[in-house]
Amino acid sequence: MKATVVIGDIHGLETWKGIVDAHPDCRVVFLGDYLDPIGYVPRERLLSNLTEIIALKEHRPDEVVLLLGNHDLHYFCTDIDVSSRFDFAIGEKASRLFLEHIDMFQYAYQEGDYLFTHAGVSRAWFENDFHGDIHSSIAEQLNHPKDSQVPTLCRLGHTRGGDEGATGGIFWADERELSEPLPGFTQIVGHNRVAEVTTQEGNSGGKIVFCDCLWNGNYLYLE
Repeated sequence: MKATVVIGDIHGLETWKGIVDAHPDCRVVFLGDYLDPIGYVPRERLLSNLTEIIALKEHRPDEVVLLLGNHDLHYFCTDIDVSSRFDFAIGEKASRLFLEHIDMFQYAYQEGDYLFTHAGVSRAWFENDFHGDIHSSIAEQLNHPKDSQVPTLCRLGHTRGGDEGATGGIFWADERELSEPLPGFTQIVGHNRVAEVTTQEGNSGGKIVFCDCLWNGNYLYLE
C-alpha cells in the first residue's frame, strides 16, 4: 500500500491543509463529516472548506479518497437519520455541493486487508444484518449495496439513540458496538471522538483504529 495519510472528521476544520502539504507524495483518505462543526465556524467558511477538499480530489483524483459520514449524508440522503447540529441555513447549498460532485465520494475504501469507513464494521453487523460475503471485496459490497441492504447500511444503532437492539451501520457504528470488529481486517475509522489515534483489537483477529482526532491536531500516517 502506498504511504497514506488518514484525516479524521473535518467538521469545518482547516487543519487538513497543513497535513496534506506536509505529505505531498502520500495518498490522502478523508474519513468524512465535512460539515456540522462542534464550535462556531462561519457558514461560508464551512462551505468553502468543503469546496477546497473537493478541488483537491479533482486535482489528484487517484491519490485522494473522500468518504462520506453521517454528517454529510443527512444533507442529501433520506435513508439516513438527521444527525445533531444539522444546519438548515446551509442545507440547500450543502446538498447541491454534494450532489454535483457525488461521483467523487464513496462509502468505503479498501487496500488489501485495510478497510476504511466513517464509523466501522462489526462482525455481527456484517454477517447477521448486512448479510455480506467475507470472501469478496468488503468495500465493493458497501459501496454498491443491494436495495435490501441500504436500510441496514444507514442504520442508527441503539447506543446512539436508535431502536432497541439495533446495531449501527458504517455511518453510525459506536465504539461500544465494535468490540468484535470484522476478522482479518485492520479498519481505519472516524466518528468516535478520541484525543489521539487509538487502536482496539477484538478476540477474532480484527482491529479498529480510531482517527477522529483532527480536532486535537492529530491524524494517522500509514507507511
